[in-house]
Amino acid sequence: MSFPRAVAFLWVASARNRALRQLQRLRQPKYLVGAVVGGLYLYSVFLRRLGYSGREAMAPPVAQLFGQFMLTAAMLGTIFSSWALGPDRPSLSFNETEVQQLFAAPVSRRGLLHYKLARGIVGSVVGAFFATVFVSGVVRSHPVLFFMGSTLTLATVHLHVTAASFMRTRLARHGGVGTVLRWAALAAVIALVIGAGMAALRENPFPQQLNHPRQLQAWLVALMDSPVLWPGRLLVALPLAPDVWGFLKALPLALGLLAVHYVWVMKSAVPFEESAVLRAEERARLREQLSRQGGRPTPIRAGSTLFRLAPTGRPEVAILWKNLVAARRLGGAGRLIIAGLVGGLVASVSSGGSLGEILTNVRMFMVPMCGGLAVVLCFFGPSAVRVDLRMDLPRLEQLRALPLTGRQVVAAELAAPALLLGAMQMGLVLLAVVLAGWRGGERAELWVAAGLGAFWVLPAVSLGGLFVQNAAVVLFPAWLPPEGERVRGLEALGQRLLTLAGTLVVLLVGLLPAALLAALVGFGLDRLLGFGVWAFPFAGLVAAVVLGVEVALGVVGLGHAFDRLDVSREGTETAS
Repeated sequence: MSFPRAVAFLWVASARNRALRQLQRLRQPKYLVGAVVGGLYLYSVFLRRLGYSGREAMAPPVAQLFGQFMLTAAMLGTIFSSWALGPDRPSLSFNETEVQQLFAAPVSRRGLLHYKLARGIVGSVVGAFFATVFVSGVVRSHPVLFFMGSTLTLATVHLHVTAASFMRTRLARHGGVGTVLRWAALAAVIALVIGAGMAALRENPFPQQLNHPRQLQAWLVALMDSPVLWPGRLLVALPLAPDVWGFLKALPLALGLLAVHYVWVMKSAVPFEESAVLRAEERARLREQLSRQGGRPTPIRAGSTLFRLAPTGRPEVAILWKNLVAARRLGGAGRLIIAGLVGGLVASVSSGGSLGEILTNVRMFMVPMCGGLAVVLCFFGPSAVRVDLRMDLPRLEQLRALPLTGRQVVAAELAAPALLLGAMQMGLVLLAVVLAGWRGGERAELWVAAGLGAFWVLPAVSLGGLFVQNAAVVLFPAWLPPEGERVRGLEALGQRLLTLAGTLVVLLVGLLPAALLAALVGFGLDRLLGFGVWAFPFAGLVAAVVLGVEVALGVVGLGHAFDRLDVSREGTETAS
């Protein structure tokens, strides 16, 4: 049997077995409920998309332009994140079955690379299908053209991500010099993009008075034509082609980009067998630990640490130290934020002429940028920084075996991501406050007071989000996959929807008392004592204290639940 026929047989058999296994596990309530919720979601959304049966049912022109803008920005974000985020190793991932069957077979490295690229193209076809179902009705009225164009675009992006991982691996082999070169280049690209964006906004400022939707439409058209979005427009030109003739005109360039990226991947490929074997063994070890709750934990190469772990002291500090070490090994968000700040600073400096104009540009741009990043970390930080119970999900039995109470374990697990997110947010807010108060201005006092209030509130909100994420691990461990595992299927979609809805509900309920008390304190200081805008810092401190007390009480209750957790029963249920 030839290698292509063997691969086709492997894919068909794997798809059949996966479907049968997903049907069999619907006998368990946790999967059945998730499948019902996921099915209802897809059913309602799919029927709504089927309702777009003609141009009269299409979205308004402004909504279409906004959808095209978001699609272009998403492509740019994916390209940029492929260079900024992720470990410095090839992105090619083989499971243990593929390692055993393919690596021992008489297949060259080039054949293995073609195998993974073909898998990526299959994934591009699936992604293009779902994009056509959920997106094509918003941006265009030709679903067939959108599907074919999206397939080529997603395949090109997949090749770019693969080539970027190869280049990151090559740079990492040069040690500190490669790291400096990589992040210096990223900072330069960020500065170029931000500078181009500022120039585009100066040439096409947002309409101050929107008297008609056509004004917003004209502004979006002008912004889409700006050079800052040119790479993204190049990628989405094919799926957004208005007709067959426009599709045919964009097709040669799209095929050329695909061919160039294919050549780039083949020329820049680095040896990936060792990394693939290690990752497959790590996933197999995680599954074995989850099913038996035994074995040895995955070793972590510490390297340099934030502080030295003393041989004696409180045992909770060891968990904190372990998670901080894991954050240094797994995370790149801090370096990405620094690169963004450096790029914004360079763009602000290069956009002015005199010293006064440069300082004004720095202040006007960096203040909202720092504040926006600090707020964004509240929404995405708790789910992105997973160095807590979510990372230790396969090792819950080992955590319970420690001479610690459940409250101590939960508090120590929460400490590392809370410290990391809080330090980043406080640093960003302080930088925004300093820049806002520097050289004064009309609203400098308001910006400084609001910033000092956010200095307390934002880390507390992130702490609340982290608590909710970790509470799901203790209360519903069978619904959460271990770190590094991908759970697919209709029931997995439903479980994610239920988890997201529960997280939002619990977080909003926790924020309500803090918001009410903060409003009472702020209003009282303003009306009774005449504090004015300087009531914001005190109101923010009160809100942070209330959130901290709620989390502390929650940690106590969650610690009791952790002590009563039957890990063996949960692990057996998850593994079945």
